[in-house]
Amino acid sequence: MSPGFIADDTPRSYDEIFYRYQREGSARSAHGVLPGVNALLKPASILDVGCGAGAWLSVHRQLGVQDITGIDGDYVDRSMLMVDPADFVPADISKRFDLGRSFDLVQCLEVGEHVPKASSEALVDNLVRHGKRVLFSAAVPGQGGENHINEQRYEFWRDLFARHGYQLFDFVRPMIATDMRIEPWYRYNLLFFAAADEAEWLPDAIGQHRVDSRSGIPDVSPPGYKARKLLLRWLPVRVKTGIAMLKSRMVANQLKRHEEHR
Repeated sequence: MSPGFIADDTPRSYDEIFYRYQREGSARSAHGVLPGVNALLKPASILDVGCGAGAWLSVHRQLGVQDITGIDGDYVDRSMLMVDPADFVPADISKRFDLGRSFDLVQCLEVGEHVPKASSEALVDNLVRHGKRVLFSAAVPGQGGENHINEQRYEFWRDLFARHGYQLFDFVRPMIATDMRIEPWYRYNLLFFAAADEAEWLPDAIGQHRVDSRSGIPDVSPPGYKARKLLLRWLPVRVKTGIAMLKSRMVANQLKRHEEHR
C-alpha cells in the first residue's frame, strides 16, 4: 500500500528520494519472490490490491504477465506509477469493490495492517471475490511501521480466508527464506491461499505445504527479529509510527547526502 507518493520536483525532496528508495526495495523483493512463485502458478492475469506505485506489478510484467491491474487509494500520485496508469484503479480497498472479473492470481502484500480491524473482513472479501488464488502478507504484532493500526497474527487472516473455504499453503516462505534481496517482512509473512476446489489443481510443490486449519502458523523470523517484535508490540501506534518516520527520515538524509556527493 502506498504511504502517499509525491510528484517529481526539482530539487528533489527528502520524501521523493526516500519513496524512490522504497519502490526500489519493493521491486528488488519482487524480483526475489516472483520468478519462483510464477513458475509454479503460471498466472496470466494479476490483481494487486494495495499496489502502491506498482513495483510488484512491474516485475510481473517483466516476467511476461501482460494482464495486470493495480488498485489502491486515489491518493497515489499517477506520475510515480511504475506501470501504465491505465492499469491502475483508484478505490478505497477497505470497502467493498467489484471489478466484474476474476484473475489468475490476486495479491495483497503488507496492506492489511493499514486498514481498520473492522474492515479486515471486507478486505478479504474483496480478495476472494476476484480470484481463487491469493498471495497474501500482512504485518504481525510488533512488526512496526507507519500507521500500522491492524497488526494481527497469521491465524487471524487464515481464519478470515477459511470462512470462504480457502486453504493455506505455506510454500513461499521456505522458498525465499535465505534470499537477502527480499525485505524481511516479505520473507517472514508471505502466505498463499487457494479455494478448496482449486487445491487439487495445484502442483505438488505447493500442495505438500498445506497447513491444517487447526494448526498454528510458525513465526519463521530469527530470534533477534522476534525480540524486536516483543518490544514493539506494546507501544502505541503513534509511537511506532513516529519511530518508523524517524527511520525513514534518516534513510532519506543518507540517500540525499549520497546523491549530492556522486
